[in-house]
Amino acid sequence: MKTVVNILIAYILLVLLFTGAVVAAFSIPGSAIERGVRQSVQQVTDDGKMFTAQVGQIQPFKLGVFSDCLILGIAYCADNSHPLHSAMSDKFMMVGNSPIKGAQAMLEPAGNDNLKPIIYCRYWHGNQVIIRPMLCVTTLHGIRVFNWIFLTLLLLGLLVVMWQRVGRTDAMIATLSLATVMVPSVPMCMNYVPTFYIALLSSIIILSWRTVTSKWHCSMTTFFIIGACTSFLDLLTTPMVALAVPLVVYMLYRKPEKAWRTVIMLSLAWLLGYALLWATKWALAAFITGHAAWEDAMGAVTQRTVGHNEQDYMMWCLKATGMLLLAISTFTATVTLAFAKSWQSIRHYSWLLLVAMASFVWTFVLLEHTWHHLHFTWRTFVVLAIGVGLFWHHTLDLRQPFALFRNHKTSSVKPSH
Repeated sequence: MKTVVNILIAYILLVLLFTGAVVAAFSIPGSAIERGVRQSVQQVTDDGKMFTAQVGQIQPFKLGVFSDCLILGIAYCADNSHPLHSAMSDKFMMVGNSPIKGAQAMLEPAGNDNLKPIIYCRYWHGNQVIIRPMLCVTTLHGIRVFNWIFLTLLLLGLLVVMWQRVGRTDAMIATLSLATVMVPSVPMCMNYVPTFYIALLSSIIILSWRTVTSKWHCSMTTFFIIGACTSFLDLLTTPMVALAVPLVVYMLYRKPEKAWRTVIMLSLAWLLGYALLWATKWALAAFITGHAAWEDAMGAVTQRTVGHNEQDYMMWCLKATGMLLLAISTFTATVTLAFAKSWQSIRHYSWLLLVAMASFVWTFVLLEHTWHHLHFTWRTFVVLAIGVGLFWHHTLDLRQPFALFRNHKTSSVKPSH
């Protein structure tokens, strides 16, 4: 009962906090950020061809020019005379179906007839709370410098506290995995960074502030808040990172007895925060703006999960995901059976494989979205890398191949008297 009350109180406070934060951000006069927006649009379009190395059919380090232009468009179109309505409608400019062309058209003299405002209210767009104030004093290049510095400090901070409170090998596996997928383009893109900020900050807080995990209801509320913050800041890039990293850190630090139950319950608390705060934005947007926010959101959900009249493509996505899951599962099982120390160690740390599978759960649920935006959604699989890497660290001994079967055989022989 205490958990329910805490979560309810947290929900009410977060709705008020999120609404107040976006209204405050959209109250900043457009004249204060216009110069920063215009220079940033020029910078993002000029730098769009950076990190375009091709791997198969995708460019895994490609800059998110499309989404960054969308974010800059929302910042530019905000009406500070009606901040609540503006914060709930989240309009940006489009030319054709391109926010990139819309952002470029914003650089042209006033009165451009090609500009068409589009309502994009199915997200909170909480990134505006940070980006609009920063655009008053800097540009996209300054935001990128800030991201590089702050993310590096957070990674080093997580490394230090994990080293001290969890173990040095665990700390190295987690932080190096994150660093590998973050470099070079995550700090360069306003749309890519939120989930990594949430993952790093929440993990450091869990390890440093014992109160947030001192009791079960505190832990459940903490993960509810993490999920809510993810829905507030993220535009459906890599939300599983914001769940899995703090969850792994929590489990390694607190070492609960009922590991699987704890992982499932904390994941459900995160999912409740993520879904409930997201749905609340749809309701607020519909009530305040009169826009059909629910219909818009449901249409997007259908598109991102099962597609619209794309049976052949969706079947290909399903087969590709299934084959990838089979290949990785087979490889993981083979290595584990060949080098695991004992069945007991496998059972004890099997919850790490449960966390690792979050990558595939998310992929299967948002099948169309994952494969359509593979140039950034691939980073979700850092969850798989961390989970399997930590599982192998705690269960394998490369010096004793097939120890599992030798131990089993030895234990099955009756002692002689």
